[in-house]
Amino acid sequence: MKDKFTYNTEMAQTYETNARISIPTYDALFGMVQSYFRAEISGEDASVLVIGAGGGNELSTWGPANPEWTFTGVDISEEMLKIAQHKTNQLGMSHRVNLIHGTINDLPIADEAFDAASCILVLHFIDNVQEKLELLRSIHAHMKPGAPFVLVSAYGDRDATELKDRLNVWRSFWLDAGKPPAIVNEMVNTGIMKISFLPEKQIEGLLQETGFTNITKFFVTGLFGGWICHAGGSDGLDIECDV
Repeated sequence: MKDKFTYNTEMAQTYETNARISIPTYDALFGMVQSYFRAEISGEDASVLVIGAGGGNELSTWGPANPEWTFTGVDISEEMLKIAQHKTNQLGMSHRVNLIHGTINDLPIADEAFDAASCILVLHFIDNVQEKLELLRSIHAHMKPGAPFVLVSAYGDRDATELKDRLNVWRSFWLDAGKPPAIVNEMVNTGIMKISFLPEKQIEGLLQETGFTNITKFFVTGLFGGWICHAGGSDGLDIECDV
C-alpha cells in the first residue's frame, strides 16, 4: 500500500507539472470554468458531472469554493482516480464526491440529471469521430435542459500552417521549461501528434449535432481550445438517441 501511495504521489506531481507546461494558463482555465458555472447555475445547490476526473483538479478547484455543489467524476484510469480521491479526502469533500472508474456508460441511471458538466482534456484522446459523438451525446443525455457544459480539447487542421505555428509555440513551452530539443522533438513525433486533432469548426459541429446550443469559444492556449455551451432541447437521460 505504501508503494502504491508513493507511486501515485509521483504520478500526480508529474501530471501537475506537465499539464502546466503544456498549458501555461492551466490554473486560470479551471477558474474561468468555475465563473461560468456560477453565472449559469440557478441557486447554490448543483450537481456537476466531470468527465476525465482523474487528477482531481476540477474537484479541488470548484469544490472548496462551492460547498453546496456535489460532484460525480468519471475516468478510465484507476491510478488517476486515486489521485482525485486523495485530493478529495484531504479537502474533506468525500461526502459530496462520487468517483467512478470507467466511462460515462458506467454512470448509474438516476432520476435527476446534472446541473452542469465538463469534459476537459479528454476528447482528443478518442481517435474515432463516431466515438467522440457518442461521448458528447451521452453527456448531453445526462444533463438538465439548459445546463452549462464546458469542453476543452486539442484542436486544429493537421494540414494547416496555423496548427504548425501553434505546435511551434507548444514546443517552445517545453524548451523554455528546460527540456532538451531532442526530447521535445520526440515528444512531438511520438506524443502530441499522435492524439486526435479536429478542426475548430468540426468540433463545434459535433457539439451542435449532439444537441448543444449557444456554442462559444472562450479559451485558447497553444494547442488547446475551450468551448462553453448549453444542453438544449432534451429532457435529459435520453441515451437512446440515434446518431
